[in-house]
Amino acid sequence: MEPDEAVYLARIVLAIAVGYVCGTFPVEWLYGLLLGIGVYASSIPLVMLLYRGGRFISRRAAATSGIGAYAFTWLMIWILVYNLSIS
Repeated sequence: MEPDEAVYLARIVLAIAVGYVCGTFPVEWLYGLLLGIGVYASSIPLVMLLYRGGRFISRRAAATSGIGAYAFTWLMIWILVYNLSIS
């Protein structure tokens, strides 16, 4: 598995977990937003560890790779789980 694929996969798994937590527990939107941003920010060192074995990656590239996939998946899971839990 390429390091880029591992980064996207790790961030999608994190997004699913955070979206499920935000949708299941009664979290206000601001706290859910802060939780999602905090988990994404804490995944940057994980990305740096994944790239340590391969080629060099800049901190900016580690912070921006997979941000769209993370945000879309996190919001989609949050909305889906929340809507299924209220019905």
